[in-house]
Amino acid sequence: MSGSPPHAAAASHQRRLPADKEKELAAARRQEWATWGLRLTVIAALYGVVGNSQALSAIWLKSLWALWPPLAFLAASALERRPPSRRFPFGFYRAVSIGFLTSALSLVAMGAYLIVSGLQSHVLDDPDKLATISAMPAWWQWPGWWVVAALAYSMAVPLVIGRRRKAHAINLHDKGLYADASMGQVNWMAAATAICGVLGIGLGAAWLDIAATLLIGVAVFGQGLRHLYTAICDLMDEVPRELGSHRITPLVAKIHRQIQAEPWVETVRVRLREEGRMLTGIALICPDESRARLVDMEALRDTITDLDWRLLDFQLVPVSRADFERECSAR
Repeated sequence: MSGSPPHAAAASHQRRLPADKEKELAAARRQEWATWGLRLTVIAALYGVVGNSQALSAIWLKSLWALWPPLAFLAASALERRPPSRRFPFGFYRAVSIGFLTSALSLVAMGAYLIVSGLQSHVLDDPDKLATISAMPAWWQWPGWWVVAALAYSMAVPLVIGRRRKAHAINLHDKGLYADASMGQVNWMAAATAICGVLGIGLGAAWLDIAATLLIGVAVFGQGLRHLYTAICDLMDEVPRELGSHRITPLVAKIHRQIQAEPWVETVRVRLREEGRMLTGIALICPDESRARLVDMEALRDTITDLDWRLLDFQLVPVSRADFERECSAR
């Protein structure tokens, strides 16, 4: 309620996740630790052959950057569980949004670096450190096959872990985790492109290696920009949208119908915004003053907060007809 004291508003921000979501979050955290470990093995495998190809160096650097999103998720999911404090009375739920933002920024930075690196190699015409297959006594003695094997392993890891991580992200409505899991396709394509670049060197077409580096950089940069746009919109309190889609969440219309169905409500305007994975909202209500009762408003508020597990807090604000029309006309 709009008349609730400050301590009551802060208390409402202590709402915990449902039991099934708590289990889901615990499973997602274990999955992210496993993901982080698997990505370390990819880095180790690529490190043994790095330097033989520009595209391979791009994949290795991208793999180093890929260590950040799981750590950002683990840190944010731990921080959001902290109770509200005097300094942060509304809790730490936006830590999830900040983790998403930093992951997106890291992708943009990595993509930009790879693009510049590829262009620089093209301009300077850097010599390749990997010999061609024809220069070897036998085709199977070409050292590039070890490079291809390492890249094939780096391509297999996102295929193994990507689908399960995306399922966790959808169930928890975690945009940072969803974005990183969605990068699986980009990672797979990047590794395949790098393999083409390495084989290009082996066949004497070194330009394929530089082209592969540029393609990888453009793919990572584009994905990062999309996630960065979404993260900034979230922090600017854009109307909540379904995960991985531009569709507005149907919860807004559902809440509107629930309130409008009350006999003491003449008209209503509903606003929702995201705080990490959670939602908070407000409803401006123009009530029938002869029928509106405080007990009915409190019951309606409880009904609304029970509509979705993501609803952290929802406030009902009764306003006069003049104030309501002025507010709506300003929007």
